[in-house]
Amino acid sequence: MNLKWCCFVPAIALLSGCGFFGNDRAPGDIPVTFTDLTRGEDCAYEVTVDKTSWKVNYLAFYLSNPEVKVEGRWIPLDFKVNDWQSKDVAFMHFQNACDDKQNRDHIMLDINEALLDRVTELRLTLGLDFGENHTAQADQVAPLDKPTMFQSVNIGHNFFRVELQNTREPSSIWSFLLASGGCNGSTPETTPSACAKPNRVTVTLPMAQNVSDLNLLAKLQQILFRVDLDKVAECNMAKAPDESCKKVMKNLTGRDWLKWDAPDKVYLKS
Repeated sequence: MNLKWCCFVPAIALLSGCGFFGNDRAPGDIPVTFTDLTRGEDCAYEVTVDKTSWKVNYLAFYLSNPEVKVEGRWIPLDFKVNDWQSKDVAFMHFQNACDDKQNRDHIMLDINEALLDRVTELRLTLGLDFGENHTAQADQVAPLDKPTMFQSVNIGHNFFRVELQNTREPSSIWSFLLASGGCNGSTPETTPSACAKPNRVTVTLPMAQNVSDLNLLAKLQQILFRVDLDKVAECNMAKAPDESCKKVMKNLTGRDWLKWDAPDKVYLKS
């Protein structure tokens, strides 16, 4: 993954292929699986970080601006509209270790197989466009109408949110909120005209052709690599973050936390 990070305006990378979704799945249906999450008590997910077990109280993020590269040109796409996606935004939520139907773990792109067969990359944004991000709560429509993913009109939404609870010390809770920072405006309910640190992450995965049964694999451990979860209780990137919080940002943009799984093909370009 070619990832860059500058002034908290990160970039990632995400997709492409040629007939790579197989015959058992609609074109543009991309499952996302966190491979390092295990089933804990009460159907909660758990993750091990630095030999310590943590319960995942919350794990969710927003994706926007899907684009595919065809013959060297980026073509914008829509998401398929459903309970957790508008044409512009997809909400991903990983909450139940027992019942996948309660999770929002598929990216659904509105694309036909003929176009997919010509794709060489796909690009998504972990974050929201400025206007959507700062919409008043009363005017928000699905999938932006999630109180757990909204801070204020001035700050906007959490683009990515995770909350962990130490399984041995339940009073020990750590959270990370990826949101825009340095937004001008005098009050929390003031709509800003600009944010000094948009804090959006862009993702791009180059692909070879003729790949089938493609899935995205994610690792929360890679996002938390060498992060001191005991240093501060909350990392809110809308505010002045601790250095340990900045490490999460570097991991989001510099580590292989999201990748393809195509067990029957060699699909990544060298």
